[in-house]
Amino acid sequence: MDTPDSDMGHSLADRMAQRLAARAPRAPRPEGGHLDWRLAGGLAALIALGPLATIVGAGVIERGALAETARLNAQAAPRLKAEAQVRDARAALRGAARDPGVAVWLDRLATTIPADARVARMAKTADGAIEIEITASDPDLLRAALRRDPALAGFREVGQRRAGAMIAVTLRRAA
Repeated sequence: MDTPDSDMGHSLADRMAQRLAARAPRAPRPEGGHLDWRLAGGLAALIALGPLATIVGAGVIERGALAETARLNAQAAPRLKAEAQVRDARAALRGAARDPGVAVWLDRLATTIPADARVARMAKTADGAIEIEITASDPDLLRAALRRDPALAGFREVGQRRAGAMIAVTLRRAA
């Protein structure tokens, strides 16, 4: 038999194997120790219910958040509409104050166009663009005169038609 002093020469694996062999043997499994499938099924169902409960809970929270968002949107709609109207009105006023008026363009045209040319029509469209129709006997002279004035460089010719003995040239300046 080995004594505790003789363990000094054995390897660690040998000593571990000896200690495991010296332990008391395990108790045999009793007969009739069948696995209770109801308990196992219940445990599996409990494990599966964890993610399912999370999904259902997230759905409940989402529906609540969507309902709250809809309620807040309905509550804020009149205020948002009023703010949008104020913002649009300010933009219109800012555009009206920034852009030169029709009188400024007429004055500029009167000093620029040839002597035989006449402004037949001038209008500001709904989108803020200015349209001018000028009649002249020679549209090339009119175009050359308009190119000489840098303030009128933003006007582009959009049409030309005969108007009796004159030629009507339509110009447009985008807003």
